[in-house]
Amino acid sequence: MKKLIIPILLLFGSTLSSIAQCNDYYQIENGSEWEMETYNAKGKLSAKNHQKVSSYDKTASGFKAIIHSTMYNDKGKEMSAGDLEMSCQQGTILIDMRNFINQDQMKAFGNAEMKIEGDALEVPSKLSAGQALKDGTLILTAVGTPIPMTMTINITNRKVVSKESITTPAGTFDCYKITSTMNMQNKMGVTMNFTFSATDWIAPKVGMVKTESYDKNGKLNGYTILTKRK
Repeated sequence: MKKLIIPILLLFGSTLSSIAQCNDYYQIENGSEWEMETYNAKGKLSAKNHQKVSSYDKTASGFKAIIHSTMYNDKGKEMSAGDLEMSCQQGTILIDMRNFINQDQMKAFGNAEMKIEGDALEVPSKLSAGQALKDGTLILTAVGTPIPMTMTINITNRKVVSKESITTPAGTFDCYKITSTMNMQNKMGVTMNFTFSATDWIAPKVGMVKTESYDKNGKLNGYTILTKRK
């Protein structure tokens, strides 16, 4: 498993849209695109991620969108690509927890049929310091495999702690700072548990600006920043 776990919120940067929006923080439209860069704890570039909204459909309560994501290594070579799902209902952004799964981890399941259970990760339209946010859960179970295989991801202790100004190559933004804890449990013959914590900075009309991840002892694993947006 990769040492740096990138929180799912960071996968969705965004851009100011001229159309009516469902959520104050994640304002997107078809064709919106942005780029983010990931660095290790020593500040060395480890990956770049380019994302573009390939499908955007308005609904009675908000929208549904498909975001095409392409990941590159530090040399600019494409490592992976795929589509991510995002929706908004009555002002609340709903992020599919399946987007937390590292592609290297999914290889362990091979071509097995997957049973998927859990709750989406929510981002409300209004944030304030001291606000507690809902937890997110995902349970993946392989069906019909010789060895039982289950992956469980829990994101807990989500809390808005303060407002801060953050500067990245994309600009300077007034952000809300959100902390959380993520636990991953893999059962594939043996049980393995991994615990991380994260701090995210999210700005109105922009989305995720920066995120940092830490190991169970509070040591920085790495960070990701917004570098471009269109």
